[in-house]
Amino acid sequence: MSDCIVERTDGVMVIKFNRPERMNSLGGTLLAEFNAALLEGRADDRVRAFVVTGEGRAWNAGADLQAVGSGGAANENSKRWNAVDPIGEVGRTILNLRACDKPTIAAVNGVAVGGGLGFCSAFDIRIASEQARFSTVFIKRGLAPDCGLSWFLPRLVGPERASEMFFTGRMVDSAEALKMGLVSKVVPHEELMDSAMALARGIANSPPSAMVYTRRALHDSQTATLEQQLEFEWVNQKACLRAPEFQEGVKAFLEKRDPDWAQF
Repeated sequence: MSDCIVERTDGVMVIKFNRPERMNSLGGTLLAEFNAALLEGRADDRVRAFVVTGEGRAWNAGADLQAVGSGGAANENSKRWNAVDPIGEVGRTILNLRACDKPTIAAVNGVAVGGGLGFCSAFDIRIASEQARFSTVFIKRGLAPDCGLSWFLPRLVGPERASEMFFTGRMVDSAEALKMGLVSKVVPHEELMDSAMALARGIANSPPSAMVYTRRALHDSQTATLEQQLEFEWVNQKACLRAPEFQEGVKAFLEKRDPDWAQF
């Protein structure tokens, strides 16, 4: 049985973590299968957005502590890779996700804790079920943050709230997560995938080149100075002005119709 189930519909690649018996933790072949699907979707022009969710009660519970305790946390290839790579397989997965030029949406169906919260925080947009819960949890296991969470969380909720979450490891429910800006929307559990897919389809029905440049600009803004960002925006804008999507956008505006982005 695959640790990730992959489907394509309406320009959207849907990836479902499929280790419900282990709370979709980062073990087995989950990371390898996720990376393979992500790379395949990035290379496929028909895929214009990603939605990632989990099977069962969890979105992702981070490290598979049962496997860690038994010494079987990773397969032999992963063990050799992690021995020579200071970022490790999980870190490389986070970087792959951030490097993706297509928008990513986490449809958080249940708990996202520890490394799972770090993984979740790397997505462009997070929509949560009312049943979703979030925790850094590391401090309660005698661990420090990983999966990039110490980089993502202060940027999402602010340094003070992030500090409180890290120092206590307490659980945050979906309503509080929305209030603090950890997620953009909370919906009834049974409406989660419909809501995420509606958003993804709307994004997929957009000019692809402009979407790529917009996503890059948002990501670069995390570390760029204002001057660097202004220069980057102008380079992007000049590229967009030369692209056929711009001509279609202007033509559609003048003709008072919706643009036909599906042709690109």
